[in-house]
Amino acid sequence: MLDLNIGVMLIMAGIFFVTLIFLKMWLFEPLVKFMDEREKKLQEQMEMISKNSEDTKEIEEEIKAVLKEARDEAKKIINKAKDKALAEAEQLKAVKTNEIEEAKEQLRVELAKEKEAFLSELLKEKDSVKSLIENKIRNVA
Repeated sequence: MLDLNIGVMLIMAGIFFVTLIFLKMWLFEPLVKFMDEREKKLQEQMEMISKNSEDTKEIEEEIKAVLKEARDEAKKIINKAKDKALAEAEQLKAVKTNEIEEAKEQLRVELAKEKEAFLSELLKEKDSVKSLIENKIRNVA
């Protein structure tokens, strides 16, 4: 029925093991090496991404801090400028108020002088007007 030939079986087993050795050398080892390298690269990239993410967060926090500081400084500068402008406006207002008061006083003095001059002129002409009126009244009577 079945004839078992041990020589052929040994040759087939030898060919099978040689084929396994060549497959291991040319296919399995390079494939495993490639997969290990790929896994290592992926792990490095994941670590780099994680590190970059942390660095990005730190940089974002620094940017936020710098922006907050800049806003605060801008507010201080604006407030300082407002205060300075208000002080200058108050000083200018005081100067102009003094000028107006001086002008009012000068006007009062001039009006008083003109009043005195007008009154003195009226007093001078009073006698002549009085005599003129008396002459008119005499002529009428």
